[in-house]
Amino acid sequence: MILLYPFADKKEKIRISSHYELRDSVLHVSYLVDDKDHRIEDFYPVEPADGTGTIFPLENLWTTTCFEIFLKNSQEHDYYEFNFNAKGEWNIFYFSEYRQRKDILNHSLELKFAHQVTMERSRLNFQIDLKKLDKLKIPCQVNMATIVKTALGVTYWSQKHNDQKADFHDPNNFTLKL
Repeated sequence: MILLYPFADKKEKIRISSHYELRDSVLHVSYLVDDKDHRIEDFYPVEPADGTGTIFPLENLWTTTCFEIFLKNSQEHDYYEFNFNAKGEWNIFYFSEYRQRKDILNHSLELKFAHQVTMERSRLNFQIDLKKLDKLKIPCQVNMATIVKTALGVTYWSQKHNDQKADFHDPNNFTLKL
């Protein structure tokens, strides 16, 4: 598991870790959230939006609690951004350069969602079939990220941050490999 860190510590008693792995063409992504005091907003109750575990696209997920993974072509400037929430809503974007969004992608992609809850932990699991992402070249660089909204405000979590500001799109933060 990859431990994610908040850019600015707001003294929340929350811990978030993530994991990803590629099996054939399917990317398996999981986030483990320790939030025993249920401080995270827009996270509970956690039931798939359509009740089937199959998820659907929605804009502006990043404005509240949202789980993200970025996949960047290693020798290029282009990358994909995947956004998910605990209700199973999602979206995928393609960027040709740093923050230069080109497309909201074809939503015929095969994605699956599952959520498991224990007493103090939640695990969100997403599976994304990468076959239809024709611009993605494996191996690639990865940035795992989460936006968390609580009563204290919004925090930005990642495995790496630069010193200036929280910026999941910063190429220097793509420190993991797929």
